[in-house]
Amino acid sequence: MVWIGWIIAIAAMTVLTYICWLHAVMLQPGKADALIVLGYVSKDGRIHPLLKERLDEAYKLFRQYGHEYIIVSGGAVGSRRSEAELMEKYLIEKGVPAKRVLKEDKSNNTVQNLIFSKRLMEQYQLKSFVIITNLFHVRRTKYIMHRLGIKGGFCANRSLRSILGFQLKLTLLEIRAFRLTLPIIKRVINDQID
Repeated sequence: MVWIGWIIAIAAMTVLTYICWLHAVMLQPGKADALIVLGYVSKDGRIHPLLKERLDEAYKLFRQYGHEYIIVSGGAVGSRRSEAELMEKYLIEKGVPAKRVLKEDKSNNTVQNLIFSKRLMEQYQLKSFVIITNLFHVRRTKYIMHRLGIKGGFCANRSLRSILGFQLKLTLLEIRAFRLTLPIIKRVINDQID
């Protein structure tokens, strides 16, 4: 019976260590040509609370540092309107000038968010950027960028309320999401080589 207690304690410590590792990532807000806000599935044309958190962080940084553009990235994954369209509308209503918001509305996942946003940056001759996402998502996004040879900074809301609120479940699901991402990265790299 004592060994069951040890197994539970070890499992709990492993989960706690994983959560701490995932959320203790280094963030680099600051000056850059653009902020890139990664999309999140928005059902029925409504902005999900996780996406709202990303947008509010982007708005805060935009006001603080005066970035040239905010790139909103996300296709129509959960509704008829693209995530980028919903994000653009939200930011404009908060006071961001429409001409400072660029839409990337073709992507269906994080890998595509990054690739298509990079192409948009090249089109506008932008050199530097800061990715805005949720804290649980930063490490996987960093890994994708490393594999694709994309360099940039990261920022996310690091409040305990947010982490314990709606991010905890998704933190645990990041392991599965990471595994699903690997074949997508491999396909992209193979397509670049061919």
